[in-house]
Amino acid sequence: MGLGCIGNDDLICELECEIGTSVILYTVDGFAYYGELQKILDKKAVVLGPGKGQTDVIVRLPDQTFCPQGTGIIRESVALIDLCVIAAKTPELTEIPLDFTFIGPVDG
Repeated sequence: MGLGCIGNDDLICELECEIGTSVILYTVDGFAYYGELQKILDKKAVVLGPGKGQTDVIVRLPDQTFCPQGTGIIRESVALIDLCVIAAKTPELTEIPLDFTFIGPVDG
């Protein structure tokens, strides 16, 4: 186990208890993922599938996570995220937050 994983046992336990729920996972490199927790792989990675109300996992790019005028989102059918890079998570969500998919001002 690398140094970045020290103390992640509580996070792993929490994620295991929330399998089947939709959450946003925030990573140390600035990405944010909205999806349904599907499984934990060998206590090293989490698998996300499409969250409630979505057909894909929604990934916000780092510049958009911290600055809403960022470039946009990426859609993936599944996301595999290293547990060592997860910095925070939301509680269970019943739908994707409206501001999560914001991709910049619309020209009128």
